[in-house]
Amino acid sequence: MILFFGPPGSGKSVQGELLVKRNNWTWLSTGQMFRDSADPEVLNRLKSGELIDDELTNKVLNQALHEVHTDGHVVLDGYPRNPAQAAWLEAQLPKHGREIHCIVVFETPKDELVRRLAGRGRTEDTPEVIAKRLDIYTHNTKPVLDFYKQRGVQVVEVNGLGSVDVVHERIQQTVEQCLPA
Repeated sequence: MILFFGPPGSGKSVQGELLVKRNNWTWLSTGQMFRDSADPEVLNRLKSGELIDDELTNKVLNQALHEVHTDGHVVLDGYPRNPAQAAWLEAQLPKHGREIHCIVVFETPKDELVRRLAGRGRTEDTPEVIAKRLDIYTHNTKPVLDFYKQRGVQVVEVNGLGSVDVVHERIQQTVEQCLPA
């Protein structure tokens, strides 16, 4: 399993979809799962920029992992978002026959993130919500990287600037180096 980390607007979803298509892998995005939800509470939280609580997120992800019927790699985008979720994932992966091979961290300057988010046209991408989501990422999600580094998981930073194709090639090369032969 490959985890994609980065703030909102860093390109995780676009790059995740490209990577799995190129390599015939599986892409799981908690954000996409929630955006596809019919649950009004989930949709209201998305509009406000709030994170979905751990219990619901873990339940949705556990079901998605259960539904992966391939031995191929899984790219997980947008999860875990805090150390408690990271601990939960660590405990659950063996049940699904998975392990984390590497974490790809998208490094993208804040002004570029704001530009990208403002331009994608989602109802939740107001200036206030964008600022809130970037702040949540900085304070809640970045500590997860320390959790994994302490456990010896390879964490690799990738420059998120450039055309989609240029960034994709960087990620493909990075992931090829992370995966077992």
